[in-house]
Amino acid sequence: MRRINIAACSLVLLAAASAPVMAQGNMGGRMDPSQMVERSTTRLLTGITLTAAETDSVKAINERLATAAKAETGGDMRARMTEMRTNQRTQLRAILTPEQQAVFDKNVADMDKARMSRPQP
Repeated sequence: MRRINIAACSLVLLAAASAPVMAQGNMGGRMDPSQMVERSTTRLLTGITLTAAETDSVKAINERLATAAKAETGGDMRARMTEMRTNQRTQLRAILTPEQQAVFDKNVADMDKARMSRPQP
């Protein structure tokens, strides 16, 4: 009986410990490139209201970047990701008005600051 209780408690602890990982989506695995691009875009455009034309442009940019990201294999992925991030930011900023660009630039600075504060592998 004691072994059953220990086993049951172990399962409960395991389930509780894995809940945050499952909440992140993809069971803790890597995100699909289109999900990464969309997530990044959402953060970059926080506080910015887009017109219908701007929204269409953002969707087209995201589709191109996701396709390019899916095609990437091997080599120096860190350098490629940095290049793709810079490319995304440049393309998105180009479709914005000067007022929107000011908010965008602040979002970029906030994202870079958060990225730099994370522990590096």
